[in-house]
Amino acid sequence: MCRMRVFRDRVTAETNYERDALLPVPMEAAQGWRIEECDDDAVCVEFVTPDDVWRVLLSPADEAVADVALRSALGAPLPPAS
Repeated sequence: MCRMRVFRDRVTAETNYERDALLPVPMEAAQGWRIEECDDDAVCVEFVTPDDVWRVLLSPADEAVADVALRSALGAPLPPAS
């Protein structure tokens, strides 16, 4: 289960992707974000912190909307991971 809410000035997110439980993404520690392919039928919004990468799964159909919303709230994405 993953949830992400984008507001004009902030983003909140929770994820259990690659986690033992549903956890809040520590957005105050996020150094940036990017959208990457992560599965055959999903994309991941990656929030990069100094200690970890937090992934929130999205349907590929939601990728363009997420990109626009995150750029508006957080600025330009990080370069691709690879």
